[in-house]
Amino acid sequence: MADHNNVRSTHPTDVAERVDELIRGPQYAMPQAEKDAVLVSILRVLCRDVAGRCEPYGRFLERFGGDVDAWQSMSDVPPLPVPMFKRFLLSAVPPEKVVRQLLSSSTTGRQPSRIVIDKTTAFRQARALTSILKEHIGPRRRPYLVLDAPESVGDGENLTARGAAIRGVGNFADKTTFAMRSLPDGNLEPNWEGIESFFAEHQSGPVLLFGFTFIVWSRFVTEAERRGLRFGVSEAVLLHSGGWKKLTADAVSKEEFGRRTAAVLGCDERCILDFYGMVEQVGTVFVDCEAGNKHAPAFADVVIRRPLTLEQVDIGQAGIIEVVSTLPTSYPGQALITEDQGMLVGVDDCPCGRLGNYFRFTSRIEQTEIRGCGDTFAQSRELR
Repeated sequence: MADHNNVRSTHPTDVAERVDELIRGPQYAMPQAEKDAVLVSILRVLCRDVAGRCEPYGRFLERFGGDVDAWQSMSDVPPLPVPMFKRFLLSAVPPEKVVRQLLSSSTTGRQPSRIVIDKTTAFRQARALTSILKEHIGPRRRPYLVLDAPESVGDGENLTARGAAIRGVGNFADKTTFAMRSLPDGNLEPNWEGIESFFAEHQSGPVLLFGFTFIVWSRFVTEAERRGLRFGVSEAVLLHSGGWKKLTADAVSKEEFGRRTAAVLGCDERCILDFYGMVEQVGTVFVDCEAGNKHAPAFADVVIRRPLTLEQVDIGQAGIIEVVSTLPTSYPGQALITEDQGMLVGVDDCPCGRLGNYFRFTSRIEQTEIRGCGDTFAQSRELR
């Protein structure tokens, strides 16, 4: 591997090669100090390049970014608030280059985020997700049970967060089975006959499951418990994401979720893997390790910022989660401040042995108005 700290390329093509190298390499082997230097040198080029092709982001970077060449750490990179993707279509590529538009999940009456993806970004995102998951579940393909309905995948041009996640995990499938049916009222109903048939067929081998956390809990785990079902698939691995706000409201902790889900499946609790990700940065996910912490992959990072000052928190403190990624080039998704709160647990010393920053998600943040960015973007009439 090249000595990243000694590379000072400023051309986007050379930076693309460096990002590809990070995607191909080990995901959790770089000490944080080295990683900080590597990613910041890449982000200087990526952010400036995207700003030159996306006028609203260019104004944002000019107003909030300071001297780009002076960025020394991830906390120097100005984060774009994710609500901006709900208010504006932020694209750094012409319409004919867009191969897919990703849509976030949204509550009734709220505009979803709209993320434009070109071929380069789509290819990177798919490879990056595969690289991350390989280090957690291994490279083997296996029978795949989706704890959702086929309709959730959607079409290729407009893909929701659920559909993108189902497809992404599906790269590890040799056969895909959907566990649920969509009802006319929009609710989901488990196909228990199909579920029992799937587990009976694959009782003695590894299987992979994926679902959104609230759906897994409310439509699968609690219903299976009510029916007295236990499936005895000791080699099952369940990946799940999102929906913790509803479970927290029902007083369901992460520990209880893992314990009861593992009991229904018949597998080890350590095989119930929660991951943190969002449609605004598809391909960049932060997966639970054996110690229950979430780790940043080699091509991305996390910054936890204080709510009022946006300064980086100290170890053991909570704040707003910012996610950083070198994957997107078709839209300004390099540094995004989320609507979630997390705690920075430590750096380079997780019991699992993975290096870099590691954190825990704690809660959603009540909706707030972020001033300044929207006004900066809306200087263009077509964006109002």
